[in-house]
Amino acid sequence: FTAKLLLAPPAVSGRPPTPEKARKALNAFVGFRCYYITIPIFKQWPMKKLSNLIGLLWEADPNKSLWSLMTKAWSTIRDQIGKDQAPLDHFFSLICPYLNLPDPASYLEIHGWTLSVDEEGDPTISRNIGSESAFAGTVQVDVALSVEDIITYVQSMGYATKFIPNTNATSQTFLGQSLSSSLEKNIPATAATQDSSKAVEARLLARNKRRAKRQAARDTG
Repeated sequence: FTAKLLLAPPAVSGRPPTPEKARKALNAFVGFRCYYITIPIFKQWPMKKLSNLIGLLWEADPNKSLWSLMTKAWSTIRDQIGKDQAPLDHFFSLICPYLNLPDPASYLEIHGWTLSVDEEGDPTISRNIGSESAFAGTVQVDVALSVEDIITYVQSMGYATKFIPNTNATSQTFLGQSLSSSLEKNIPATAATQDSSKAVEARLLARNKRRAKRQAARDTG
């Protein structure tokens, strides 16, 4: 009897295996912090001295919905090809200038922030709400922008080339977003980048027109 027990196959549980937990999408604030922690004047202080300042910048930032869209796009890429093949800093270095978000070097000035040092040597920031600069840096709403549009652009710039888009999926995340603004200092400087941007913009506009036409057909049908 003992020998039979030893030779018997292991019992199989009727409970289905636990599915692999989905990876958590990058939080919009975390993405914002990763990009703007590189503000040049911040380099002289450790992160623990800057956490509160970054939080204040985030609370007043006018482009939170855009950061949510960008971090969702990056998370989509990461989930398929992994972080090693999709460096976050490279992603932001491509998409933030393209969408005319203020670069780290000019962010405080554009948004009307002033940095000072208190008696203990810690950094503090203040803002003149009444100044014109306090309302600058908001990217104007113009055309629909989706997660897929962002991925299309960064791939056109050579980023995450191993990522394979799901052509059968339609993004449920859209944002009215201008692809050009008066913040000319953030426009890529090279002619090659400008030409590529124009080509991608043309494709995005064509895609938006097709979507609008399909929606109109459904509404009238």
